[in-house]
Parts: sequence; C-alpha cells; structure tokens
Amino acid sequence: MIKYLLGCASGHEFESWFRAGADFDAQSRSGEIACPYCGSIEISKQPMAPSVVTKRAKAAAQTTEAPVSAPAGGAGSSDVREALRVFTQKVIANTEDVGTRFADEARKMHFGEIEERHIRGSSTPEEARELVEDGVPFGILPTLPEDLN
Repeated sequence: MIKYLLGCASGHEFESWFRAGADFDAQSRSGEIACPYCGSIEISKQPMAPSVVTKRAKAAAQTTEAPVSAPAGGAGSSDVREALRVFTQKVIANTEDVGTRFADEARKMHFGEIEERHIRGSSTPEEARELVEDGVPFGILPTLPEDLN
C-alpha cells in the first residue's frame, strides 16, 4: 500500500491510499479519483515528506497511547460503513434516478433551463469532467465494499 497527498485544480488537498503507484496512474487517467471537497477529477500528486521509521521513533510509538482513529477493518470502520450506508439510503430515497441522463439534467438545472429537483444517476468520467468545467455542483456517492459483491 502507498499513501499519496493529492491535490485538485481548485487547490484542495487530501490523502488517499493505493495498492501500488501504478493504480494511482490508472485511476487518475480514467477519471476515477475525485476531490472529496469539490468533485474535481483533475487530480495530481503533491509533494510530501517520506515516512521514515527510526529506532527512536519506533520506541516512542510503542510507549504512546493507541491512535484515536481505528485502522481499516477495525472496530471504528463498521461505524463509518454504517453511516455511509444510511447516507446513501437517504440520498436514494429522496432523489429521482435519471440514469445516464444525469450530466444533461444537472447542467440544464444549473443553467436554469429546467426546474431544479433532487436527482441522482451516472455519468462517464468525461461527462463528470465537463460538469466540473461548467461549474455544475454534484457529488459522488461512495462505493461500500459490500456493493462490490
């Protein structure tokens, strides 16, 4: 696993983990990585200091308290998954599914061509990029591990 500090075209910074460096490159090229703050898919790696573990740092880590946040797969991760599941269910219950027409419908509402309403749907990475360029606000629902089964 490798952690990168990433940045979007709007200047937001965030961290993300990847199985390998090539995974970041592939996901970035296909538009699969989006800024969690603004949805931009123009993402690049940012400079970051390497994490070097010395004997002194290792000894200090063993004598300090356990971190507050739970590691992936730990007790806290089920709470986060449940919160994301509830959030996703609320979005689905309170929005109209416009399917693959999402980008067109969102753009029409943004520019006042049709009445605003709460919608959800799907778009291609290119359509998402164009929405960002047009200043159309939208979000991306997280995919939970069980959604992939």
